[in-house]
Amino acid sequence: MLAPAPDFRYVGFFPGPRHGLGLLGGVVAAGAGVGAGIWHTFGPRGAFASGLVALATAAYSMQRLRWGLRVPRIAARSVPMAIVPWGLLVEHHDHPRILRWAGITRVHIETTFGRDQATDSALWSYVVIETPRERFMGHTPGAVPLERLTVHLDAYASEAAHSIALDLDGAQAGRGPEEPDCEPLLRAARAYVQTSSASARLGLEAAGYRRITSRVASLRTLDTLRNILRDRTERRVDPRPFAAIVAAELDARGLANELIALVQSPHPIVAAVAKAACQRLGVSHSRVGTLDEVAPFLMESDLVTLQAWALAGRGT
Repeated sequence: MLAPAPDFRYVGFFPGPRHGLGLLGGVVAAGAGVGAGIWHTFGPRGAFASGLVALATAAYSMQRLRWGLRVPRIAARSVPMAIVPWGLLVEHHDHPRILRWAGITRVHIETTFGRDQATDSALWSYVVIETPRERFMGHTPGAVPLERLTVHLDAYASEAAHSIALDLDGAQAGRGPEEPDCEPLLRAARAYVQTSSASARLGLEAAGYRRITSRVASLRTLDTLRNILRDRTERRVDPRPFAAIVAAELDARGLANELIALVQSPHPIVAAVAKAACQRLGVSHSRVGTLDEVAPFLMESDLVTLQAWALAGRGT
């Protein structure tokens, strides 16, 4: 079965961290200052005790912020970056550099906590992204929803490598990722809904004169396409994008929830087609995001094809 889809849309990280060892120095310095005062008031025995307190406080603080001691051993580059459902975006000159899941070997996450009125709260999250040749490091305030990524990284890389089917059964694969997927996919799906085989399998009904297509979705259409869109069986040739286009071409608004569930698929084509299909069906951008989010992970021609298709569906 496919792993659960990423449960995040965008997690941005600032360069860093830089303050781990500084915290240790600050705590020890503060303890030394307190110790000087105690020496003056209580003599050397009290000062010795205060030194132990300062060291214990420093040890506790570094236990709470262990990341500062790990950074030198990891030797990662500190860069602005963002984790999205399709991989990593790293700031690189004028355009972001992209790293797909297949190019990432490990994701380290560390969260530090503070106490406010006896309640622990997340202060900072630190991430280190490892590739076969590089490591990237950053931090962001609060907790981040990346636990699913650390567990399913390999599964996401495997799913993102699947071919896209040009039919509902996964019998015919497209030519991606070496060549564009979306134009032949769109052409095949639009031709399919006009065939007698589609009419028989999907239970399509004749359309009225006001519609652009000559077929209308029925309850059987919805059930058939819903089963494909919801299928979590791992398939090397994935038919879900084909089903998504068929659903949008037939104005099958009853499948909006199934399409929304695919917009964060780790496969960029699956996610992009689902976003475009949702746009054609009138689903709000606040629920599914935009094609721009996945654009860095698409071929330019695939992006242009989907943008034109999504816009053409408005008002039909």
